[in-house]
Amino acid sequence: MPPTPTDQGSPSKSIRALAVLPARIGSTRLPRKMLLEETGLPLFVHSARNAASCPMVSKVVVACDDEQVQAAGEKLGIEMIQTNPDHPSGTDRVREAYDKLGETWDVVLNVQADEPDLDPRDLSSLIAVFADPTVEAATLGAPLTDPEEMLSPSVVKVVSNHAGDALYFSRSAIPACSHSRDGAPTPMQAARRHVGVYAFRPAALARFCALPVGSLEQTENLEQLRWLEAGYRMRVQPAQRAARGIDTRTDYEAFVARWASALRNQSSSR
Repeated sequence: MPPTPTDQGSPSKSIRALAVLPARIGSTRLPRKMLLEETGLPLFVHSARNAASCPMVSKVVVACDDEQVQAAGEKLGIEMIQTNPDHPSGTDRVREAYDKLGETWDVVLNVQADEPDLDPRDLSSLIAVFADPTVEAATLGAPLTDPEEMLSPSVVKVVSNHAGDALYFSRSAIPACSHSRDGAPTPMQAARRHVGVYAFRPAALARFCALPVGSLEQTENLEQLRWLEAGYRMRVQPAQRAARGIDTRTDYEAFVARWASALRNQSSSR
């Protein structure tokens, strides 16, 4: 079992981890969401500061494709890197930012810039799996808590082998239970909800970006399947909870409400 961040003398304590947040200005369902700032801060700044609160992350940078986003981040002290606006995926944007930094890191994290509620403890847990030298790439999986999640194509499911490596990711309900045997685990027990945070060793990140787009990746519209199709392993580390990403106006308003409630609670506890 991989060490946890709290293990005394754990080799994970010496892992140098870089977190890169790809912040693309274009968004179909919520236009220019990165610059929404009804909390007083742009959305991506909340996500960057949240990632920086993880004690195992050594450095946080935002990889953007827009001058307004870059200016907003720099004004607030966030390290920003301008990247090619034509990248096909966030992972490609992360790779460009890593290359431009010109520094050496043990692990590079791709943290979504529209997920300010990601649990920093889960980031620590994800980084810690790289104490195992056989792990080249890893991601997070949280418990499925609602049967509707299993049926929703917007919720990505993952099933893993006994070593904790992903067997498959899908928008469909997996595993199927129409022919299950007596005593078999339910799909809710056998699968996990994928949390879209990726971590790579730098060489694996370069290899991923050099791979051709896979047929399953195209079918499911899930870039992580490219890695599996090519025959590589991706460790799925258990997460405490799924982060609530912000894809719609309703999602953003719910985040603003949670943020305001947290502020009120902090004030009342003083």
